[in-house]
Amino acid sequence: MVNRNPAIVEIIQLQEDLNHLLSDLTMRVSGEFLGTTNHWAPNIDLSEDDVEIIVRAEVPGISQSDVEIVFQEGSLQIRGEKRQPASQERIRYLCLERSYGKFSRTIYLTVPVDVNAAQARLRNGVLTITLPKLSNRRRQQRTIPIEPD
Repeated sequence: MVNRNPAIVEIIQLQEDLNHLLSDLTMRVSGEFLGTTNHWAPNIDLSEDDVEIIVRAEVPGISQSDVEIVFQEGSLQIRGEKRQPASQERIRYLCLERSYGKFSRTIYLTVPVDVNAAQARLRNGVLTITLPKLSNRRRQQRTIPIEPD
């Protein structure tokens, strides 16, 4: 696992939040999507207690098959796609505030977690990911046996 400086993690998270804000503002100008890609990031709540880290992401209207959760080298990535409903008639939008298209959100963790015991649940448009913390390995004491010649 990569050891990340908490200050760097905060800077990276701030950059991601600013990118999300700018992307959102660009897509909402005059109620039209601008640019060539429809990309957005779900809002999240990140909390912890003594035993686990909990991530809750708002992903309304998204099915379980359209979401992927990947943990790698101290970061948790939630990605997928929210598909716009197909219309049989040509529609002129008067207001377009809901986001569609591919999405991605990366959360950098500063504490070691047990990925094998992680759980995820998608209910009522909220994706909840529970990551049990590993106990502090620095405080653990273990006697290492010496093999005989």
